[in-house]
Amino acid sequence: VPIIEHPDVRRMLLDMKSRVEGIRLLGLTLTSHLDRVASLYETDPDRATYHRGQVDLLTPIFKSYATDQGFQVAATAIQTYGGAGFLKDHPAEQYCRDAKIFSIYEGTNHIQALDLVGRKLRQQGGKPALDFLSDVARFIEQQASHPRLAPSIADLKKAHAAAGQVFAKLMEWGKAGKVDITALSANRVLDAMAELTVGWLLLEGAVIAHDALTKLSEGQPDYAFYLGKCHAAVYYARNVLPDVVSKVEVLAREDRSALEIPEEAFATV
Repeated sequence: VPIIEHPDVRRMLLDMKSRVEGIRLLGLTLTSHLDRVASLYETDPDRATYHRGQVDLLTPIFKSYATDQGFQVAATAIQTYGGAGFLKDHPAEQYCRDAKIFSIYEGTNHIQALDLVGRKLRQQGGKPALDFLSDVARFIEQQASHPRLAPSIADLKKAHAAAGQVFAKLMEWGKAGKVDITALSANRVLDAMAELTVGWLLLEGAVIAHDALTKLSEGQPDYAFYLGKCHAAVYYARNVLPDVVSKVEVLAREDRSALEIPEEAFATV
């Protein structure tokens, strides 16, 4: 049978689709904020400041998450071919090699994570971060009873609540002078923020796609396109957004294992 009929191949394909489309939405959202900064700078400085804050907040998230996931998606693409994954007939192997460098350009992704927790979340007294959480909360409230997406919106709500705990924890560590724990947790904080953001944007797109589907019959060319948007958002909500909650639970443990282990004990032989 065609490999797309194998359940795990279908899982990998939908996983790749949801991550790629979510990252594209993140990039477009960041660009939209940047355009609005330029267009509103003179006519509405308050709104321009809001959009500038979102640009600053989302930039390290986009740089890090998009490049990490770009490599992972390429690696998953190789897996879809099974035993034929490394044949030169398919370009996936080269894509994977090419994508690895992205997470090192412009500073390693850990530097992006440190920029997020050390600077961007604290800018303007934390207002851009609070504005971001408010934007997500507004969407959740508006779509909580959506006829098709309500369960996925509930998953987003749990992830949103967890993200709020992250900000509180970072403030607590800052007041206590726990710089080392903040540095150890930076990557996990960034990933949690990125997953929340991508989940929100995918579901926002799915709401639009669902509305479009109600006006189309199954035989029309755009029907499958919009249906795919809904499925990608639901998949991400069910399979990735719960990771935000688990990441926050790990953060709360304040694990210091990497700091406590003696240097000579890192050896594996």
